[in-house]
Amino acid sequence: MTVSSAEWPFRQIAGVIDLAGGKAVHAIAGERAGYQPVQSCGGDPVTLVRQYRELGVRAFYIADLDAIGGQGLQATLLDEMAAEIDGDVLIDLGWSGAESEPVVQAISALVDSHPYLGIIAATETANSPTALDRLAECIAGARIWLGLDFREGQLVVSQNLKDHWLDRNTQSADALDAAAVDGGDRIPGGDAGFCTNSMHWIDHAIALEIRRMVILDIATVGKQMGTVTGEVCCKIKQANPNLSIWSGGGIRNVADANQLIQQGCDRCLIATALQGLL
Repeated sequence: MTVSSAEWPFRQIAGVIDLAGGKAVHAIAGERAGYQPVQSCGGDPVTLVRQYRELGVRAFYIADLDAIGGQGLQATLLDEMAAEIDGDVLIDLGWSGAESEPVVQAISALVDSHPYLGIIAATETANSPTALDRLAECIAGARIWLGLDFREGQLVVSQNLKDHWLDRNTQSADALDAAAVDGGDRIPGGDAGFCTNSMHWIDHAIALEIRRMVILDIATVGKQMGTVTGEVCCKIKQANPNLSIWSGGGIRNVADANQLIQQGCDRCLIATALQGLL
């Protein structure tokens, strides 16, 4: 293994691993159909965890793309990977708030088995902001991370949420409230701003005593085009100094990572640049 002589801030880096069909794959710009196995480990996720750890990485972000895409949760593999990690590990499993009881039980078992494991509730997959409430009913708020997903600077929310709330121009406030009741997803105040304004999500998370979040711009993932989430991190951190923020996407080098840290990011999410060191 050849490691660059550059001083990567490994203590403030979270190694990213995307899982699809039991393999660690290289994510590029959210185009999941074209993802290929990570070459350095032959697609073996546990091997990739160990390779990252040899670099000095202790924190991890794992995206279960099968679960995010509506397939089964890769619970056994996630458990095996978490067992190799002695630091924080965040898992994005596409939490929507509409999970079946067996899936909820599997998630609770993962959290119970690994004391530093957290679950992400992301705007991309949450059926409603009340998805955060349901997750908080299943696991402690300290183990929940709000995921703010962007694409080219625009907040990304689930299609279900769009269907209920985005068309504010054609529905009255009363109709919006009625739609929320019919759909089982009442957003406080019937506020369609959750579709476009990340601060609505942050305020709701804080009300649930969720103090951690992940900020990603999907368009930059895997493309090494430089970071674009720094200003968002800075704005949120200044308004909420006690929040822990992890962010990434597009990080090319040490300078990019350090810049993002200076802008309020507590840990940088990195995959492609780290894999270039393996």
